[in-house]
Order: sequence, then C-alpha cells, then structure tokens
Amino acid sequence: MPSFRLHKQFSRLAGLFRRQTRETEMAEEFRHHIDSLTERNLAAGMSPTEARNAALREFGGVEQIKELAREERMAMGLEHLWQDLRFAFRVLTKQPGFTIIATATLALGIGVNTAIFSIINAVLLRPLPYPDAHQIVFLAQADKTNPQTGTFSVSFPDYEDWRRDSTVFQHLALSRVESATLSDIPGRNPEQIPSALVTANFFPLIGMQPKIGRTFTEEEDRVGGPLLAVISERLWKRAFQQDPEIIGKNITIQSQAATVIGVMPAEMTSPQSVDAWLPMMRRTNNGAWSKREIHPWLFAWGRLKPDATLETARTEMKAIAARIEQAHADTNTNITVSVKPLLENLVGDYRLNLTLLFGAVVLVLLIACANLANLFASRGAARIREFAIRSAIGARRSQILRQLLVESAVVALLGGLFGFLIAYWSRDILQVIAPQSLTRFQEVSFNAPVLGFTLLLSCLTTLVFGLWPAWQATRGDVQFALRAGAHTVSDTRSARRVRDWLVIADLALTVVLLTSAVLVLKSFSRLQGLELGFQPKNLVTARIDLPYAGYKDYQKVLNFSKTIIERVSAVPGVEAVGIGANPPLLATWQVPFVREGKPPPPPGQEVDVDSEIVAAEYFRAFKVPLLRGRLFNERDTKQTPYVAIIDQATADLYFPEEDPIGKRFISDADDNVSENRVFEIVGVVGRMRFHGSDESQTRGVAFFPITQLERRNLVLLVRTATPATILEKTVAEIVASIDPRQPVHDVRTMSDRVGETWATQRLVTFLLSVFAGLALLLATVGLYGVLSYAALSRLREFALRVALGAQTGQIRRLIFSHGIRLLLIGCVLGLIGAGVSATALRSILFHAPAVDPTTYLLVAIILGLTTAVACWIPAARACRTDPLLILRDS
Repeated sequence: MPSFRLHKQFSRLAGLFRRQTRETEMAEEFRHHIDSLTERNLAAGMSPTEARNAALREFGGVEQIKELAREERMAMGLEHLWQDLRFAFRVLTKQPGFTIIATATLALGIGVNTAIFSIINAVLLRPLPYPDAHQIVFLAQADKTNPQTGTFSVSFPDYEDWRRDSTVFQHLALSRVESATLSDIPGRNPEQIPSALVTANFFPLIGMQPKIGRTFTEEEDRVGGPLLAVISERLWKRAFQQDPEIIGKNITIQSQAATVIGVMPAEMTSPQSVDAWLPMMRRTNNGAWSKREIHPWLFAWGRLKPDATLETARTEMKAIAARIEQAHADTNTNITVSVKPLLENLVGDYRLNLTLLFGAVVLVLLIACANLANLFASRGAARIREFAIRSAIGARRSQILRQLLVESAVVALLGGLFGFLIAYWSRDILQVIAPQSLTRFQEVSFNAPVLGFTLLLSCLTTLVFGLWPAWQATRGDVQFALRAGAHTVSDTRSARRVRDWLVIADLALTVVLLTSAVLVLKSFSRLQGLELGFQPKNLVTARIDLPYAGYKDYQKVLNFSKTIIERVSAVPGVEAVGIGANPPLLATWQVPFVREGKPPPPPGQEVDVDSEIVAAEYFRAFKVPLLRGRLFNERDTKQTPYVAIIDQATADLYFPEEDPIGKRFISDADDNVSENRVFEIVGVVGRMRFHGSDESQTRGVAFFPITQLERRNLVLLVRTATPATILEKTVAEIVASIDPRQPVHDVRTMSDRVGETWATQRLVTFLLSVFAGLALLLATVGLYGVLSYAALSRLREFALRVALGAQTGQIRRLIFSHGIRLLLIGCVLGLIGAGVSATALRSILFHAPAVDPTTYLLVAIILGLTTAVACWIPAARACRTDPLLILRDS
C-alpha cells in the first residue's frame, strides 16, 4: 500500500512537471515553423528581411504570436494555481491537527483585530454625514491657566463679539441642548424629548436640507418671534407616523404651541441627537444671559470659509479672545477659545483609548504570526525529504516555494474567514460594554472597509508567517535529505536560532500585554472602590422637568414637589425620598464662592463650588451624614435669611481649622437673579464626589433649599429596594395624577449612573485582559511547539546519551534549560517594552503607578508557570521514548 501511494505521488509530480514545460515547447514549435517558412521564401529569391516579414505575415504576425503565447501562459498559470490549491487542500486535510491549530491561531489574531478596527472605523474613521464636514468646527471657552479643567460653555455676549469680529467663518452659530416636554398628542402619553435651541444659521452651517418643509430664518429667529419647531425624522416616525401633513400644524412643547415647519433627515444628529430644534434668539432677553460671567450651556459651531484652515481659525479666535479679555478684565481674565474639528470634539476623549487597544491587538496578531511562522518552519523542515524527491524528479525551487506560499495563503484565508465571524459574533458584547454616551459606539457595522481590512490582514499575514518558512524549507540539502533516516530532520543552526527568537518575541510581547492588562485592572479596581461619599446602591433617580410656561408661578413648583414627595413616600418599600436639581453624576452647576469679609479674588482667580438645590430627605436618600449644624426645614423660605449647607471638602478648603457654622459667604447661586446674595452656613455634611472619578481636583459643594432658590428641572431621588422598572410605573402614575401633561423620564438607578462614569475604563480593562489572555495562550503554544520540535530533532542525541548512561532527569534538564533561557531573554526584552507602554498608559490609569514592581513580579510568575507547563510535556515525551528504537531506525 505505501509503495502504491509513493508511485501515485511520483506520477502526479511528473505530470505537473510536464505541464509546466508546455509553454517552452510551444515557443520552440512556433520558432521552427517560422524558420521553415523563412527558408522557403529565401529559396524563392526574397531578401532575408523580406523573407522573414513574409513568414511572419503568413504565420499571423508578431502580435498574434504574442497574444497566443500570453493566452497560453495565462491558461497554464491558472492551471498551475488550481493544481497548487488542490495539492494544498489535500496536504492540509491529511494533517487536521496542524490545520486546526494554525487556523484557530490566525482566526483569533485576525478576529480581535477586525473587532477593534470595526469600532475604530465606526467611532474615529467614519466621516460625519454632513457636506464638507471637515470644515465644521466646535467652539467653546477655556481657561488659559488650567488646561486640565477642559472647556466650558460660552457666554452670550462673548458669542456676539465672536460673530461680529471673526472673518474665517461662513457661519458662526450657537446651540443649547435642553430637555423638552412633548404633550397633547392624541393617543400618546406625554414624553420628554431632547431638544436644542439653535440660531437660524445653524442649519446652513450643517449644510443638510430638510426631508420635508423648511428651517426658520434670521427674521423669524428673534426676540418676540414665533415659536417654530423643526423635528427629527425619528420623532416624525415615532410620534406622528410620518404624516406628510405635519408641516404647518401645532404641537405642544414645554406647554406652548409650536408650529412644525420642517423635518430633518435621520442623518442629522447634531447637537447630541436631539429630536427638535427651536429658535434661540427668542430667549436672549433673559437677564442672566446678558451677563458675561454667566455661561448658560451655550456652545458655538463654525463653518470655515473654503480658503480658511483650522490653524487660521484658532489664531484669529485667540486674538479675538485676547481683545475681549483686555476690554472686560473683570469677567474674561484668562479666558481663551478652544476650536476643534466637530468629529474630534465628539470622539477626542476616546481616541487614545482606542489607539491603545488597536496597538494591543496588533501585538496579538504579531504573536499569532510568529507562532505560525514557527509551525510552518518546523513542518517544512519535517517535509524536507518530500521536497528533495520533488527536486530530484525536476521540480524547480520556485515551484516548491510557490506551493508552500499557497498553503500559507489557504490557512490565512481560512483564518480570515473565521476571524471575521469571531469579530461579528463579538459585536453585541462590545456594544454592551462600550460607553452609551456616544452613539457612534452603537453604530458598529461590518461594511466594506471592515471587510477590506480583514482581507488585507489575511494577505499580510500570508507574507509575514509564510514567506520565511517557505524560503527556509527550499534551502535544504537534497542529497543529505534523501540519505537521512526517519528520525533525522534537516535543520540549520540559523533556522533554529530564528525559531528561538520568534518565541522570544512572543514572550516579550506577552510581557508587554500582561503588564498593561494588570496595571489597567488595578486601576479599574481602585476606580470601582472609589469613595463617592454617598451610597448609590438601592437609590433610584427619575427626572421631571417642569416647563416654565406652565409653572411661571414658583409656588406651583413647590406644591408639585411637596405632593410628589408625600405620595412617593407612601409607596411600600420606600425608605427616603428627596429632590435635587443637579445631583451627583447627572448635571453640574458651579457658582462663585467668596467668604464674607474677605476681599474678592482678582479677575481670573475666582473660586467656584458645585451648586445643588435640594428638598425633603435629600441627604438621607444619599445616606450622607450630617456632621455639624442642622438640615433645611420648613422655616427656610424666601422671607427668611438665605441659608446653605456645605460639604466637608468646602469646609476644609475655605474654613480650615474653623467651625463654619454661622459663617457667611457671597454667591450668585441663582442665575435668574442678577445680584449676589449672602448665605449663612447652617450645616456641614460629609464630602460628596459630584463628578465621580472625573473629579480632577478637589471641589467643594454648596447646597441650597428649593424653597429659597428657584429650580424647575427636578430629579426625584428614592431610596428603595424596589426595582427601577416597577418604581418607574408607580412614579409615572403619581406624576400623571398631579399633572397629566408632565412626563417622567430617565428613570435609572444611581448604581447604573456610577457605572457609566467608568464605562470607558471598563471597556479598556475587559479588552486588554482578553488580549493579554490570548497572548499568554499563544505564547505558551508557541513555546511548546518549539520545544517539542527541538526535542524531536534531538531524539537521536538523547538516545545516545541514554545509551552512554545519562539519566532521564538530565534529559529533562536539557529541555527545561532551553525553555528557561528563552523565557529569561523574553522577560528582559518584555520589561523594557513594558516600561515604554506604561508611559502611554499613564494618562488612563486611576491612582495606580505606571511602574509597579509587584506587577512585573506577578507577570514573571505567570510566565514562569506557563513555561514550566510548555517544557514538561515534551520533556516527558522524550524521556518515555525507547532509545533502542531510535538508534535502530536512524
């Protein structure tokens, strides 16, 4: 039976060789035929040139010859490729273990790369759906002295100066995102929708035309102008069933009749995926907006002129800000302008994290390619007798090289296919753990760019892991290979050295990934253990935004608050109920803080604290202790002196080594009143981190009673063990019984809101841990493969050692010493790379040192254990082999 198979293989190889010489034979045949025609023409008396040209014309011409030759070469090339593919599949199916390991290794490497690239493509690379979106920029104000604080909103007078003085923009618009109540739709309950106040030039700035209708004009966008609404296609479908007659009809927004004049297409997602755009200038007669020191959540948008650049815009806007600073030093000292491309403003915070993740998956792919290069090289060395036989019967070295590259390509394509499936199946997991605040994370799709990326990876990996093994396998000594015994492997010292260095590279890259993953894991653990100052567990939050038009009389707001607190408190299982306007992690509002009797700080050095308006059992709901003084009570009204409660951080910052009870401070705590007020401190509570882990610097908090300062955006805080979904229905029924036009929205637990603050860190931690685990697995497999192959190639040496009296322990030490040597070199190189990666990770670590000796020790122990496992199996196999059989068969 073996002789029959060998004969069949010889026949196939001989046939392949004969077919590959067909092109040469055909060319010879053409030449002989033309020569005979030329000789005939010469005998007829033609000159040599005439005879040759006539022969060519008779045969069909040079171009026809070339065309025939080209077609024949193409047909032969396709036939050769088909033969190579058939042979590659036949060889790979005869070794299913090797094929499965190689395909799975590459599938994991390509799969994680494709998954991360799909996120990067959706978040960073996919352009905004606006005409010439690269010309749109986002503008905000920033503190020159403290860039870490980021940007903040624009004051309306500053925007007016920007628009008057700037020359680089075609349009300079303004927006303010708000929550609006949509009610009085037949058959639908009232709902809260995201809306935006925008200036009329916002729409030509974006450059998108309405799907139906129109947008409002500069003449309509004015104080006293009509209340018009442009709605989104989402809202049009959801609430109005795509009624084309919606144009010109009135809808109720914020308890006011607004005329719908247009519907924007679904691609219009600015700002922040709102569902309704309303004229802004109607609101500019607000007294607070006219003050430069007030920044009422206004942000500017600009479209650059065709000849303007981003740097030109930044230079001009900084110059304008400097002139405003000089003219209004009391309000604008140290205030400059931030100008960013719109896409950068949306995704800038995620760029570094996604870049780090992409770097990590590239390392995983390199480890996979190094492993495959070792596998194919070892397999090629084991097939050296096969290649020698093929060479002996006439196969060229280039043909063998091509055959091995085709086998690599088949594995790469299979790995790419399964890798794409892994990436596709992982999409849902990635969307669950990704930050929900950016919708682009939820728009991950496997489109043409992602498919192209997968195909490109498959092609590149073919070259990376296939070229060197194929070249190495064709360099063997044919005569030596034909004479070699069954247990002899033709292998050069340089090839063994390259394989060792590939494993060392595996181990070094694994050290980098493992140390990065452990550092980020420690950081995430400390982030989760952050002392917030309040207990988020079993605390349910619900937002209720009362429209000004329906609650102009503030007593109605107080009556609404009192009634809902009483009714929700009566619900079984409710422990405490409170109300806040800007509770932790929902919305923040800073107000100036100046101790009475102290000189006001110079311009640009004002002190701010977070402001919160509270009612009822606010502190009990958060489980924040009262440290000194008292809480607010029913005697704190607008007719009594203004009072405030501060947290311990405020006391430490501004009343060091003093009892703040009875002390007073000056603040403009209510943006509806133009003058500052004096507040007496009546209580001190424990410190509360209003910004969670994003609190870059210690900032105090001042609490004010809802009975003294006006707020209509309310957050209901309910401490209960009842699930949020059940409580939502109960609260909605209670609110509907008080005001049928008022919806309840954004009902969520405080634990969920806290979890949102570390969503990005959770994504990075999870993925880095997965990638580090894959790297460790691949490195272990690679080390095991090299040691197994090394043990196999040295079986004759081991047999001779045993025959001369060596013990099995000595054989085991030889294999272990090889593995430990590779481990030590890999760890040293890996620690150098880990130091470099720690520098890149420093900006995303939370209270965790970038250089941590315990982390390096832990990684070394993990790799040491995996190395021991990788060494033990081939050592045990080598020790069990009978030396007599080896020596007899050699």
